[in-house]
Amino acid sequence: MPRRRIYNPLTELLTAALLVVLVLVVNRWEVSLAVLLLVVLPAILLSGRARRIGLAIAIVVGPLLISSLLLHGLFFPEGERILLDLGFARVTVEGLAFAAVMGLRTSVFAGVLLTAAMTLDIADLVATMTHCGWNRKLVFIVGSAVGLIPQVALRGEQITRAQQARGLVVGAGLPSRLRALLAVTTPLVIGLLVDASERNHMLEARGFSARVPRTSYRPDSDTPGQRLFRILLTLGVGAFCLTWIVLVVLT
Repeated sequence: MPRRRIYNPLTELLTAALLVVLVLVVNRWEVSLAVLLLVVLPAILLSGRARRIGLAIAIVVGPLLISSLLLHGLFFPEGERILLDLGFARVTVEGLAFAAVMGLRTSVFAGVLLTAAMTLDIADLVATMTHCGWNRKLVFIVGSAVGLIPQVALRGEQITRAQQARGLVVGAGLPSRLRALLAVTTPLVIGLLVDASERNHMLEARGFSARVPRTSYRPDSDTPGQRLFRILLTLGVGAFCLTWIVLVVLT
């Protein structure tokens, strides 16, 4: 069951973006680990969609972790403490440590952004931006980008079930899995392109490009307290990041 909404989607999206900025600027594995354990994991468990979000994170982060391990674990020129010499490559302590730090940071980025994107109320987010007077094209782009991840996940699950009903069998071997992946991704990509084209025609038919004020039929769930919180949070994170950069440069 999806969790009960407490904050406005714009507040949640801004908080996720500022967390990514904070982890990127500080660049310490302790901070990344703290955000992963204290923020990302509780948010996933309380979202009501832990399985779907966990699967999405695994699909996105898994290949990146493997490539980072192979690239930095085997070919790290600054590595001095050699664990295994393969001739053409060297497994070093420094390379594995660097790969672990990069993998941790990547997991935090993917966890924060995917959790926020897959739990947001897209209609509420679009309504809030419309009430705030944002540019209609920017509202559409943000709403479409945030809503694309859960839409792709749901469409992929539906296509997989449909293909299995038609006799698709996923075997244990790599060729069988690749054929199954191709059978799912091909109609998925084609369907998304067709939907984008049809959506564009429908928007134009409804006067999307007209230069008149837009009206939202959904009530604005934003509050003055949350707007003040977003301003203070942005200023606080910005001041902290600026101070951190100055201290790093001076030391």
